[in-house]
Amino acid sequence: MLNVMIITTFNRIALAATILAITSKQAFMQNSIHPTEIIIQDAYDISPPLSDLPLIPVGEKKQKHKGEILNRNYSFIFNNLNNFTEITSGRDPVLQDSEGTMAPVSTIVNVDGISASQGYIPPDPAGEIGLNHYVQATNLHFAVYSRSGALLYGPAALGTLWQGFPGLYTSDGDPVVLYDHLADRWIITQFSLPNYPNGPFYELLAVSQTPDPLGAWYRYSFQFSKMPDYPKFGVWDDGYYMSANFYSSGALNYSGPAAIVLERDSLLAGRPARMTIFEPGTDRQPLLAADLDGPLPPAGSPGYFLSANDDPANTNDHLELFSLYTDWANPANSVLTGPQSIPVAAFDGGMCGGSASCLPQAGTTRRLDALSRYLMQRLQYRNFGTYQVLMANHTVDADATNHAGIRWYELRTEATDWSVYQQGTYAPDTNHRWMGSIAMDGAGNIALAYSITGKGIFPSIHATGRRSGDIPGYMSLAEEAIASGTGAQNDLSSRWGDYSCLTMDPLDDRTFWYTNEYYAVTSYKDWKTRIASFTIDNLPVGISPGTEAGNYSFFMLNNYPNPFENKTIISWQLKSRNHIVLNVYDFMGRNLQTLVNEWMAAGTHQFIYDATGLPAGVYIYQLQADDKIETKKLIIYK
Repeated sequence: MLNVMIITTFNRIALAATILAITSKQAFMQNSIHPTEIIIQDAYDISPPLSDLPLIPVGEKKQKHKGEILNRNYSFIFNNLNNFTEITSGRDPVLQDSEGTMAPVSTIVNVDGISASQGYIPPDPAGEIGLNHYVQATNLHFAVYSRSGALLYGPAALGTLWQGFPGLYTSDGDPVVLYDHLADRWIITQFSLPNYPNGPFYELLAVSQTPDPLGAWYRYSFQFSKMPDYPKFGVWDDGYYMSANFYSSGALNYSGPAAIVLERDSLLAGRPARMTIFEPGTDRQPLLAADLDGPLPPAGSPGYFLSANDDPANTNDHLELFSLYTDWANPANSVLTGPQSIPVAAFDGGMCGGSASCLPQAGTTRRLDALSRYLMQRLQYRNFGTYQVLMANHTVDADATNHAGIRWYELRTEATDWSVYQQGTYAPDTNHRWMGSIAMDGAGNIALAYSITGKGIFPSIHATGRRSGDIPGYMSLAEEAIASGTGAQNDLSSRWGDYSCLTMDPLDDRTFWYTNEYYAVTSYKDWKTRIASFTIDNLPVGISPGTEAGNYSFFMLNNYPNPFENKTIISWQLKSRNHIVLNVYDFMGRNLQTLVNEWMAAGTHQFIYDATGLPAGVYIYQLQADDKIETKKLIIYK
């Protein structure tokens, strides 16, 4: 049963209210700040082709890690506050406490990825799909696969990619893999802490020189005076945006979150590149950078950063959205504005009082870290023309019993202010769901994938979803098992992953690709990862074939086949005589060709489009008549 109208009372002790009173004024004031630092790269070069570099095997790792990657748990930052906020009663007001009844997703590709034998924890699996490859990374290792899941390279130590790079850097993990669909290029990042816990600290970033990840890479290092923990990245048209949690050198005192942007155009060209850093203050919660899928944002749009804020008194749980306006002509003029406070349904982010020993699993008394209280990768952004979307999720206590569920949000804006369009907390039974990743396809369907565990089951990988016309706040698809664990993790640290990753296929903007971890045998660190793809029916309930994502189709605009190699037939309908303009654009918004520019009679029309001269990729075609515009995607493969 879906419960969306229950009024819940959370009891907090007086000390928590005092903390709120002290910080609330500062927490909700909107500010504009300029960069605290503008930095050029510490070093950069061009690697040999990856396929020519000697592969450093998975079994070789630096002894300093001692089996566990040094990545601080955010819940410890707010440990004292967690002790106050954990005293609660009641259930989540937007709890979905039963599964959907629609047919579940059905995986297309479902193969094992990188694995470790008594290696390290957490694995932190990340991955992206491109036009021809899937690239996956875990802490310290990476691999390249074909679109069918065949292993093409690796698994290899991340240091393989950095062989011969000038300087004394170490490969220390927290990797992120990005596919820049605007440029058909790859990005792999990790941090480097050669003097840990002292600085300087580094973020290593590599950008593929071509669309082939097995080719050469532009390699960069950017130096930080503070440790940039938990780095996350997003693609934007004017930069690669990065969020991190800063810690002081030596003492590793929490210094607040950072919003960062790197000079994308220079990185793509292998030129010297700049980085600007913004620090909104130690009173702010950790941020997550937005990552673009699909069409470009409106011209002049800022990059976005979001945080989740759990009010100790439970009277003002909210999200905070920052906007970063970048000026590469004069980086000092760049400005971070906000936050905009976005009210959300009350949630309890204080799982197990901040203790990592939280979630039960079959086969052992050892419990796992719920990693609640902050947003999970990715913060996905989409532009649907008449409105824009941000998708986010985090782990919460669904019913004040330390029962992990996933709170998810669809935020929308039609102008400047953002608001919650729909939200829900997915916890349909007594098992625990956490480590979520959420994304929306080009038709407005939403997928949610995550880890699941419980007293009677081993940690596994599941997914659910909803179609764009379904009941708001409700995951309408029955849950699907992507990988069923047959073992538990019994390491003393209780560390599970810090993130998983759900991304969109640029070929069709419809297929979801997900990577996460599981165990096949009970052990300390013998984890495995899985890579899977699936789709959700793009014909929403109650919506006719003439509509897409819930919007009326003016012209029944379509093309077939799609994807196509050389030629496709674009068709449309006119209700009356009209002047028609039909253009084709690339994903940077450049007009490549005007196909039709003439008056046409009422009725059905077709145009045979020959795209032989265009490279493989995703393109936009747009039909305009009078004041009406309709836009669709062309997908070319070679």
